[in-house]
Amino acid sequence: MSLIQITQRNEKVPVTVFQIRDRITIENFAELETLTRDAHEKGMRRLVLDLSPLTGITSIGVRAIVVIHKIVAAGGGNPLKLAGVNPQIRNVLQIAGITQFIDAYDTVDEAAASFQSLTAASNQ
Repeated sequence: MSLIQITQRNEKVPVTVFQIRDRITIENFAELETLTRDAHEKGMRRLVLDLSPLTGITSIGVRAIVVIHKIVAAGGGNPLKLAGVNPQIRNVLQIAGITQFIDAYDTVDEAAASFQSLTAASNQ
């Protein structure tokens, strides 16, 4: 099984979804970073990290989220959203301060929709 499943949502604005399918470890961290850099270089500007398959997160997983955020936020704005964050993971992310600068949603649909509403608000 691969670490992530990548899908695209093309509603009003394109959104890429990375479903994290396995625990992020020191062994697969570089793969996730490389996939993110490659996607960003190919034009990805809005990313939802779907954490719903995960039951927990380690410090390397928290670090991966920060690194991914830095990659996709290089052009400015807040282009990363988290989805499917269970209560245990949400607690770890709150303690680590992640949720102060990255929004977390219960579902991928809610996270993707938040990009739509941001785009609509900036066009007014």
